[in-house]
Amino acid sequence: MKATVSVFARVKADGFPFIPVERGRKGFRVPVEDRLGRVFEPDSILNFYARFRKNGKRCMESLGKDPVEAYARFQSVEADFTRVQTGLLPVMPTDVPGHEIKETAKRFLEDIASRGLKPRTIETYRCGIESFIESCTKKTLEEVTERDILSFIDWMKTNLKTRAFGQPANTYRNRLRDVTVFFNSVGVKMPFPKRKWPKSTRKNADRYSMESINQMLAVADQDETDVISFFLYTGFRDEEAVFAKYSDIDFKKGTVNVHDKPEYGWTVKDHEQRSQDIILPRKFLKRMERRRARYGAKMSDLIFPTSQGKPNHHLIYVSQRVGKRAGLEVRITQHKFRRTFGTMVAKQSGIEQARIWLGHSDIATTQRYLAADEMVTEQSKKAVNQMWDAVGD
Repeated sequence: MKATVSVFARVKADGFPFIPVERGRKGFRVPVEDRLGRVFEPDSILNFYARFRKNGKRCMESLGKDPVEAYARFQSVEADFTRVQTGLLPVMPTDVPGHEIKETAKRFLEDIASRGLKPRTIETYRCGIESFIESCTKKTLEEVTERDILSFIDWMKTNLKTRAFGQPANTYRNRLRDVTVFFNSVGVKMPFPKRKWPKSTRKNADRYSMESINQMLAVADQDETDVISFFLYTGFRDEEAVFAKYSDIDFKKGTVNVHDKPEYGWTVKDHEQRSQDIILPRKFLKRMERRRARYGAKMSDLIFPTSQGKPNHHLIYVSQRVGKRAGLEVRITQHKFRRTFGTMVAKQSGIEQARIWLGHSDIATTQRYLAADEMVTEQSKKAVNQMWDAVGD
C-alpha cells in the first residue's frame, strides 16, 4: 500500500477524539462526521492534523484551526512528503529538519487551550514546557537526547522552588510527564524512559484525628466552621468546593453532588460527576441551611464566594488559619480532608463506596487515599493472632 498523508480533525466531544477528514479538490469537506454518525460543524473543530510516517515513525503535524489555512498547510506537507517518498528533497528544506521546539510549543499550548482544558492545567503545561525550553540548547524536538533531559533535571534542581513538606522528585516527575505529553503530541518519542526518572518515596496517607478536627472547631467562628464542615462531610476536591452552589445540595434527599458551572468556565474533573450522590449528615444539612439564611443567599449562589461574590480560590487558607489558632502542629491541606472523608467512609461502608464518593475511576487511587493505620480492623488483628497461634512462647 502506498504511503500517504492522512488528515484528522480534533473535535469537541468526550475525550476530544480525532476524526478522519475527507479532502476535496479545493479544500477539506466540513462539517466532519464520525463513525457514530455525529456531525461536527466548524466551530466544534479544535484543530486539523496531518498524520504520516517519517523514518519509520508516525508523526502528527498541526495544521491549524481554520479550514482554509489548514488545507494550504496540508498541501505543502503532502507535497514535501511525496517528494521525499520518491527520493527528492522537500520543496522547502530547512537546515535542521523536524519540529522546531518553540514554534511547536506555541501550537501545543494553543491546542490545549482550544480543547477547553482548565486554566490551572494549561498553566501547569506552560510552566513545564517553558522550563524545558529554557534548559534546552537544541532547535528541534528530534534533536533532543537523553543527555538533554538529564540537563533539564539538573536545571530543575537548581531553579525550581520546592515546598517544605513536598518531595522534589515528585515535582521533577510531574514536569517530565508534561514534557512527554508535549513530545507525544507531534509523534516524537521522549528520549528519556520513565524507568530512569527521579524516584520518589510514596508516603502512607494520613488523616486528621477526631481530636484535631474538634480542636479546630472549638476555636472556629461560624463561617470557618462552615468551611471545615464542608470539606469534612463532602470529601470534595478543592475546586469542587470553590465552585459549589447551594443547588448542588438536595436538601430534601439530604445529598450532594458536583455539577458543571459553565458561567465560570468550570467543568467537573474528567467531565464525570459522582456516579452516586453523597449522603450528608442531618447536622451538616442544617448548618448549610442556616448559612444560606444568614446571607440571604439564593439556591443558585456560590456557597463560599469572595466578598465580591466570585469563586474563592483560597478556601484552604481558612482552615490553615484555624489550625494555627488551635495550636495544631500538623499540616493542614485539602487532600488531608479528602483522605479523612475517604477513610471514614471505607471503614463504615467499604472501599468501593469510598471510591464512588471520592469520585475516583480506579480503586487503586482510592487505596492510596486511605490512612493505613485507620484501616487496621479488629478482624485483621484477630486473623494475625490466629495465624501465629501454633508458635510457642
